[in-house]
Amino acid sequence: HFIISAALELLSEQGMSLAIGEFKELMDRGKGGSGYSFVDLAADMSGTEFARVATEPSTALRVQNAVARIQSELEIIPPIDGLPEGLSKQAFTEQYLRVDSEAYLKEVKEIKRRMGLLPLYQP
Repeated sequence: HFIISAALELLSEQGMSLAIGEFKELMDRGKGGSGYSFVDLAADMSGTEFARVATEPSTALRVQNAVARIQSELEIIPPIDGLPEGLSKQAFTEQYLRVDSEAYLKEVKEIKRRMGLLPLYQP
């Protein structure tokens, strides 16, 4: 999820990789899918942000230096403990209704908060 989202961010119109990641998770809710996963969404969001900071002229050098010293995925993907995953379409709808609901946006905000604690994504 991380690598694909980073690549999509670099190859597509800005902002499309997160939309693609969310769409993929929505598809996973269906029969035979693994279920909606905020864990996967955290990886998608991290990959998108990584591509952004790695290619932004004002942060690229800092990111390159940081990447050279990375020793754990926890330095590029936020902690995933407590993030909901494996939600069926019914469970997702019961809990979140849709992707623009307050409950859903609260989960996304929590992922962003966790990402903001990682030095790599701090301004």
